Amino acid sequence: MIAATVVLAAPAGVKAGGLAGLVNPFVGTEASAPDFGTGGGAGNTFPGATLPFGMTAFGPDTIPSLTNFTAGYTYSDDQIRGFSLTHFSGAGCALLQDVPILPVAGTLSESPVIAGSSDLDPDIVPTFSHRHEQAHPGSYSVVLNPGEDDQIRSELTATTRTSVGRFTFPKSDTGTLTLNAGGSTIANYLAKVEVDPKKREVTGVSESDRFCWEPSKYKVYFAARFDRPFKAHGTWKGATLSPASTQASDYSPEAFNYKPVAGGPPFVPGNPSTTAQAGAYVSFDTADSRPVGMRIGISFVSVAQARRNLSESAGLGFDKVRKRARRTWEKQLDRVHVSGGKKEDRRTFATALYHSLLEPSVQSDVNGLYRGQDLKVHRVKPGHAYYSDVSGWDIYRSQVQLLSMIAPRRAADLAQSLLLMARQGGCLPRWPYATQNANIMNGDPSSVIIATVHALGVRGFDAKDALKAMVKGADHACHSDNADYTEREALDDYLELGWIPQERNVSSAQHSLVMRSSPWGTASTAMEYALADFTISRLAKSLGRKDLVARFLRRSGNWRNLVNPASRAIEPRMADGSFMPGVTPSTENGFVEGSSAQYGWFVPQDLAGRFATLGGREAALAKLDEFFTELNAGPGSPYAFLGNEPTLQTPWIYNWLGRPAKAQSIVRRAQLGLYGPGPGGLPGNDDGGTMSAWFVLSALGLSPVIPGTDVMPLGSPLFPAATLKLARGKVKVRAKNAARGRPYVKGLRINGHKWKQPWIHLRRLQRGASLGWTLGSKPGHWGRAANLAPPSYGDR
Repeated sequence: MIAATVVLAAPAGVKAGGLAGLVNPFVGTEASAPDFGTGGGAGNTFPGATLPFGMTAFGPDTIPSLTNFTAGYTYSDDQIRGFSLTHFSGAGCALLQDVPILPVAGTLSESPVIAGSSDLDPDIVPTFSHRHEQAHPGSYSVVLNPGEDDQIRSELTATTRTSVGRFTFPKSDTGTLTLNAGGSTIANYLAKVEVDPKKREVTGVSESDRFCWEPSKYKVYFAARFDRPFKAHGTWKGATLSPASTQASDYSPEAFNYKPVAGGPPFVPGNPSTTAQAGAYVSFDTADSRPVGMRIGISFVSVAQARRNLSESAGLGFDKVRKRARRTWEKQLDRVHVSGGKKEDRRTFATALYHSLLEPSVQSDVNGLYRGQDLKVHRVKPGHAYYSDVSGWDIYRSQVQLLSMIAPRRAADLAQSLLLMARQGGCLPRWPYATQNANIMNGDPSSVIIATVHALGVRGFDAKDALKAMVKGADHACHSDNADYTEREALDDYLELGWIPQERNVSSAQHSLVMRSSPWGTASTAMEYALADFTISRLAKSLGRKDLVARFLRRSGNWRNLVNPASRAIEPRMADGSFMPGVTPSTENGFVEGSSAQYGWFVPQDLAGRFATLGGREAALAKLDEFFTELNAGPGSPYAFLGNEPTLQTPWIYNWLGRPAKAQSIVRRAQLGLYGPGPGGLPGNDDGGTMSAWFVLSALGLSPVIPGTDVMPLGSPLFPAATLKLARGKVKVRAKNAARGRPYVKGLRINGHKWKQPWIHLRRLQRGASLGWTLGSKPGHWGRAANLAPPSYGDR
């Protein structure tokens, strides 16, 4: 693991303090684990300027970016290809990184791009050094070509919908900024720019797609304004530069960039590629005044809306916008406070909290307009926002629970946004981004997300209508024309048989490219459906729909149909009812990013039932002990894979088995061994903040194992003191003797009263509570009695 601590000073004019002063946005930008084929071994995070859940994320993209390709920035690189306006934090496939901006000392004499590629001419690509680079919540700065005659200081900050830059050129005749509408990371179908010298404005549109190779096109519009007149301007189309031109447009019938590979050409992606190539440049007189200011609004609706979004930064200088961005982050991060313990652990915690608050992203404009999944323009209700970029399969396991606790209004708007997608696109989405569906991963995660936020006390969305949409997708095949998306693949077999025959299984690539209504991972897909059915039953119960509760609770037991009586393992099943031959604990066929052994524990709704199918509690305990021989073994393994989602919550299964001390030990080993405050400080893709939220909650002694409920298994806090600000009260966590080497719970008092069970309903804490822990360096007996186990919601 690359875990060297990067020391960061607060930007000039910004006060350091609180968790914001400890955040290191470079965490996750370098690989710390092997590439198991699930998106690489890095966190796939980015160090750009953005606000919590911001539409714009203005940050650097490096080349060749081999180990953190999907987010655009790799810490070990030393060249920057531009500062693009959009990023996603933690995805396993590349996406966004639209309209990269690049400052150039002097003028352009030829097109800055390579013909037949979306890459820049190598002669124009600047170098950089970490000695001259800083990243903080809400801002980023770097010196390009440090120590050279053409060095340029680039400073970035942002509002929710506006990117703001200040570029200080060397003292010379001319400084130039290029705006590459054809520079999206996965290439472009359309790239169009217009220059208006009188308004000192550049506008345009960039159309891209191919997130995980999916056919899901989106358009992002932009409007850039500058703080001084242009000395010169022009455009390019492909290899042709047109000085003084005010318009350029290019279209490609196919857009595709190839993912870079170690040892490959230095200028991939895009070498070769098929892409539209068009952009604009504007030059300034920098002989007497070297800094150039720029503001860029973006929108997924229109150029006019991108201009309207510029109102967020109107009349504000760069420094004022940066200070506001910092204050916004301080306010959001202040929802959680920790003190004591190791400073590097506090850095890891602060950064994990920061990364937990980047996604999903606001998609509605300042006046509430947004482009829905029917690709029509709608308006969200006043005081609310519409969100997209939802890594559903991932975030329902930890990040959604954290948002429900510390950002409940955001969680409510997220739930409502998923419902709006169902209304406008036809189905509840699985992995929506920008204006598009994506057929990525499996299951029915929107149902799980909606039921979970409701169970955690979040209101302010149309829960009854959401339940209708959930039941519709669970009972009837739902297909959306938006990106050729099917909500529940192979639903017919699931409803008829109670499992999905392995004969229907397709690979991940087939699932994305050609067989989009077929299931990737038949066994794991059926288990995901069973969990989603459980969460539907829970929401139905909360809303008084007794007619639905029993039916969906029965369906939540369909996982039992995948238990092979001979092996007691979860195994893919054939259409004739037989089990797929040759299955071992390491078998991946029939599973998504995991193995038979790893999915063997994926029954959070009925762990007691799973123990029974394993031969009882003692047999399950022995099996779980063996499972944790390794902590991050990868998907084709009989052991745990805590760098990915399917086994993320398995440590706390020990709380059901009367051995919570084992959970406490494993979680502490994972916290200290898999996470850290340096560039390699994440054990795998952060997936929209999923891994980071796991760290945050586990460091507070909490874990949301059962989606659709407010049941929280209890662990042990990493810090002597912590405060969690919920909507209606504060939760104070106190563990005076907490330390790295004291993970074991000796006792717990809640509001002064002894608490024996190793779990709690979150609703008991929502109006405020005090948790007082006594910790030790050796395992204790707290929480061991069988009658103290967390609940299991069996179907029978």
